[in-house]
Amino acid sequence: MKRYFLKTANWIADCLLGLLTPGWRRKGVEARNALERYYNYNKPHIEDERKEQLLKLKKRLTTALLYWRKADTEMLTAEISTLGESLRGFKRGALVETVESLFVIMVIFLGIRTYYAQPFRIPTGSMQPSLNGIIIHPIAENEPLPSTPKRFWQTLTLGSSYCEIVSDSAKKIIDLKTERYPAILPLFTRTRLRFSNGSEETVPCAAGAVAEYLSQHGKLGRTLMPGEVILRGRVDAGDMVVVNRMAYHFRKPERGETFVFDTRGINTNVPAGMPDQSNASNYIKRLCGLPGDKIHITQPGLEINDKPATEAGICRVASCAAPYNSTGYNALNKNRDASVYYQAYMTEGNPVTLKQMPTDPNLNEYLALGDNTVNSKDSRYWGPVRQFNILGPAFLTLWPFTEHWGNID
Repeated sequence: MKRYFLKTANWIADCLLGLLTPGWRRKGVEARNALERYYNYNKPHIEDERKEQLLKLKKRLTTALLYWRKADTEMLTAEISTLGESLRGFKRGALVETVESLFVIMVIFLGIRTYYAQPFRIPTGSMQPSLNGIIIHPIAENEPLPSTPKRFWQTLTLGSSYCEIVSDSAKKIIDLKTERYPAILPLFTRTRLRFSNGSEETVPCAAGAVAEYLSQHGKLGRTLMPGEVILRGRVDAGDMVVVNRMAYHFRKPERGETFVFDTRGINTNVPAGMPDQSNASNYIKRLCGLPGDKIHITQPGLEINDKPATEAGICRVASCAAPYNSTGYNALNKNRDASVYYQAYMTEGNPVTLKQMPTDPNLNEYLALGDNTVNSKDSRYWGPVRQFNILGPAFLTLWPFTEHWGNID
């Protein structure tokens, strides 16, 4: 028992305290690890006599470290170092060590991301004010931009950045497309603007928000003059949330929670006139209907199985209380604009019933609605989410450090 507690205390000292441990001890731990690594990698090719020598050295050094015997540790560290000079492959270069460490970190990260928890950046404003997407706040041309220290602080804490694009010649915007940053920044989104003269500009924001800004300021569909300001504003980063990919292996999805799903088999590139989300592989919405539910939008609320929804998240939207929008949930009206709503799944006065498939649960259907329904492309347009699309509930906002930081309800 005493030895067990000593090992635990040593592990805390070596792993958690790090540089606070004495130099002689750190060198001893490094020598023991190098000896153990060499032995494990070369065991099939080491002679029996050499094996016995290496194992005895390791045991002696482990004991010296366990009882914090400085003199013995320094002596054995020097002996192992001298021995290592004669063993091919015992000492490895810094580059090899670095590459191996990065590889291990990458494997661990990918394992966590694939099977346990996945970070996800919200690209649009469909879940506001519950969760923030990427937003552009216009800044007037006569209004000065903040100082560099203030910009740095806003970037660090709020994820804000400033963008100012001025036309260098007469040209039109011919295309804007969302793309991911290089692998080093996989969770950040930018939009590339292409102009008729072949030039390009990038904005640290999703294409939907950029298109909305340009449309509101009359920059689309016409020739921009030299010196004209195309875009000037503060871009607030969307919330970075963590998705629990294991939760639904142990429990069923619950109505009213925020969840993330992929878009396999879902035609999300509808309708015209709304910010395009087709470049996003994952969406985040509120789960408003379970398999077997009959759902009717009775603006501003929802009726589920002929009774008003009682889930807290749904009720907040239906209340129309600030900062939520004043319309709550609203069904689509085909007669109002056939060109926009021709593929609508949920229309005014027509409830839908989500399929429950006992023989193939992967085809069970769920209803996904955005909290900001006036600017959300969701199940009202493109239909239900199937069980095989679901990744898991969003349970934590990692960054930026706004009022949304922490647990998600």
